[in-house]
Amino acid sequence: NVLHRLPELYVQDTFRLGGNTYSWVIDRKPCDSLDVVTDEMGNKYVDNLLSVSVKKNSQPLFSRTFKKKDFRHHLDAEFMSQSILDGCRFLEVHEGMVTFSLAVSFPDSDMSRPFKLNIGPDGSYMIVKNDDLEEEYNTDSLSYDGV
Repeated sequence: NVLHRLPELYVQDTFRLGGNTYSWVIDRKPCDSLDVVTDEMGNKYVDNLLSVSVKKNSQPLFSRTFKKKDFRHHLDAEFMSQSILDGCRFLEVHEGMVTFSLAVSFPDSDMSRPFKLNIGPDGSYMIVKNDDLEEEYNTDSLSYDGV
């Protein structure tokens, strides 16, 4: 059976905020060491690693490589077994918080669970569910220390 892979994704950009220059990178790569996902039709997909990094004035502010399991507290077992980590894009900067949109999805479908990755000015971060595209800061969030 053929193993399907999403194409590698590498996106970078810069922005200025409050006299500081920020640069960010999104790097998505299929990873053969992760579990293979099989959809309802029997198609097999390689899951992805998703790296996000942010620098402030050329100094590392945040850098992390995510796996689908990093979102397991927000996904039921069935969704975890049939989905891959696939989407990521820069969203905004608001009050010093750099925000990216991330998604765990069924391959080749519209079934997706969106998340926000909020990175604070100190490099700390929080992953929040983004079901209605509104800011959600509650007990469903996972908080971590920076870099």
